[in-house]
Amino acid sequence: MAVIYDEQRDLVTDTGRGLAQSLRRFRGVFTDQEFQTAARQHARGKLTVPEKLTLLFDPETFVEDFAPHPDLDARHGERRLVTGHGLIHGRPVAAALFNSAIAAGAVTLSTGEKLIKQMQWAEHQRCPLLIDWDSGGADINDGVASLDTFRKIFTQINEISGRIPTLSVLSGLNAGGGAYAPVMTDTVIMVDGSMMAVTGPAVIKVATGETVTPDEMGGAELHSERSGEAHFRVSDYDNASLLVRRYFSYLPQSMWDFPPQAPARDKRGIPTDLRSIVNTARHNARLKRNASWDVRTFIDAAVDDDSWLEYHEKFALSAVVGFARIAGVSVAIIANQRTILGGSMTATSSAKVTRFLKLANAYHLPVVTLVDVPGFIATQAESEGRILSKGASLLMMYPNVMVPRVSIVIDKAFGGAYCAMDSIATSRRSRFCRHYGFTTGQIAVMGKEAGPFFTYGPDGDDPTLKEQQQERYDNEYLNMDLAFSGDFVTPLEPEELRQRLVEDIPQLYADYKAYWQTLQQEVALLKQQCPHLHDELRYGAMRGLIHPL
Repeated sequence: MAVIYDEQRDLVTDTGRGLAQSLRRFRGVFTDQEFQTAARQHARGKLTVPEKLTLLFDPETFVEDFAPHPDLDARHGERRLVTGHGLIHGRPVAAALFNSAIAAGAVTLSTGEKLIKQMQWAEHQRCPLLIDWDSGGADINDGVASLDTFRKIFTQINEISGRIPTLSVLSGLNAGGGAYAPVMTDTVIMVDGSMMAVTGPAVIKVATGETVTPDEMGGAELHSERSGEAHFRVSDYDNASLLVRRYFSYLPQSMWDFPPQAPARDKRGIPTDLRSIVNTARHNARLKRNASWDVRTFIDAAVDDDSWLEYHEKFALSAVVGFARIAGVSVAIIANQRTILGGSMTATSSAKVTRFLKLANAYHLPVVTLVDVPGFIATQAESEGRILSKGASLLMMYPNVMVPRVSIVIDKAFGGAYCAMDSIATSRRSRFCRHYGFTTGQIAVMGKEAGPFFTYGPDGDDPTLKEQQQERYDNEYLNMDLAFSGDFVTPLEPEELRQRLVEDIPQLYADYKAYWQTLQQEVALLKQQCPHLHDELRYGAMRGLIHPL
């Protein structure tokens, strides 16, 4: 019997067979647990943990630590947290990332133990720690034991504070312990859509009947602009990862190391004419015109090109703080912003500066302070906001800073705020300090609005006499002669700002590093001879605790 070959029939058969195989493969993919997890996270606008790790670390450098045993249940506490380490710009960084795809990242006993082990591992390795928070807090199924777990987490964060850099990224909804713990770390980055609150909207609804949104309870805008609990706000995780990588570039691996130093480079373009800016503002002030400037112009003129990273940018706006480099050295910049309240210090701006000083001091960043402050704000609201205690904390902080300090009075420096902004060498470590004043500046107890009244008496509402007294006060008190003759500050021309910092910072920093290394050697001897005293210093004087605001 002859066999008849039907090419068309075989083509249809092969096509059907291929389609069936493709459908089976698609079914396998869609039923795969990892695919389903990723799909759920993407539907919520989130990335998976592996996707985050790809963005955060140098390619193919992340290694998982304390990986869960394959036989553990899919919802086991150890699976709710991924821990490991990798390289960021070639430098080791430890990490712990909560996986909200499993039980909303709720912390069980095993989750907490794993996080604590990772924190201890990071300190032992003397490398920074990054924690990605996406946790609903303690797992209610563990009862009071879960609270004890968070107590241990809080204690461990406290013990590593100021010893290794700690950075929190909030990428989801965090409540309870999942909100307290990030605030205890050095720095908090919040991604839009994330939350950090004492409790969540669902609990509020059940307990009070009130309906609130996560943003209203503790969103990125609230914490970056009003509470100050978040130091950076970003739109998505891509930007968060870029910020993480840049942030760590300014900091050392630990308190035992120094920040990486970049090559020193000359600034590009024509130098900013700072003298003209100051003189124009002074002239406009006499004519009752706008006499403000953005202090970032002075910062940009002083620091290396493209090195400025502002910190707490949207909070307490009358003070500006941030990281930069000068002659390649990582530095902390603090400045008064006269476009806001004339640069006056408030309770919140005082707290902002104080906390940033603690961060700089803990991680060996020289502090450069640009002073332009007419005083502390004197209002009932500020008194209720504890401006006295917040201002006192700032007054106490500068003298306790060990790192090199350079301050420059760029215009006004009046009253107690002048003292608070590091304008006099009050520290016993004065060999690491320099204090300058622009020759165009003004240092006095009061400005010319109130000073003439208390110096020469009432003007009787006579406009001519008022103007004469202000002119006299301006000539007699609002100049730098007394400050220069008393050696309170060293004269500096505005156009010399950048060059003076380029000369001073590297030299002061070299002297400081030599001193710190000697200090470490003496501490090692102390550990041998006086172990108890050494332990007390380990958890106290020899480190910079980074407290919340």
